[in-house]
Amino acid sequence: MTTDPSTTAGPPLAERLLAEMSDLCEAYAREQVARALAEHSADHNEHQLHTNRADYWGGETLARYNALVTAITAAVPQEAEAQLEEFRPVRTLANGHVEIHARDQHARPVVVRFTGAEAVTVGVHLTVHAAIGLDRTGAKVDQVLPPVLAAVPPAVIGEPPVPVIGRAPAPQ
Repeated sequence: MTTDPSTTAGPPLAERLLAEMSDLCEAYAREQVARALAEHSADHNEHQLHTNRADYWGGETLARYNALVTAITAAVPQEAEAQLEEFRPVRTLANGHVEIHARDQHARPVVVRFTGAEAVTVGVHLTVHAAIGLDRTGAKVDQVLPPVLAAVPPAVIGEPPVPVIGRAPAPQ
């Protein structure tokens, strides 16, 4: 005879977490109502009564929050936490496209998708504009660039490339 795990182990995980969240929200709402009533109380005794209730519900809110955090931490396996990926403003999609996440001047989220070729083109243009901007401020990027090697002609494959002496030219 098999037993249903949801009946032996209590309510399913999702229901338990939702119940804990509901309890947390209820305690927080009661605390806020008690604080509002204390601010609008007519006399000192009524103010003290509502302040005490608010303090009680504040403690309950903290306890229920800690219980919820414990329940969520217990529910999420440690391996899943290691697999979580932090936000990346530039990411490569499975279809080879590149997605850029940014915000406009009004702090609204903007997502731009490029093909691989478009992303490389935009990246090169941004790099060139940055180099030009640095050059105009007096910073020279040619000092940190690696030396340029001569390209191997297709007919001479197999022979080692001939190094070119010097550095890449500075942007003009």
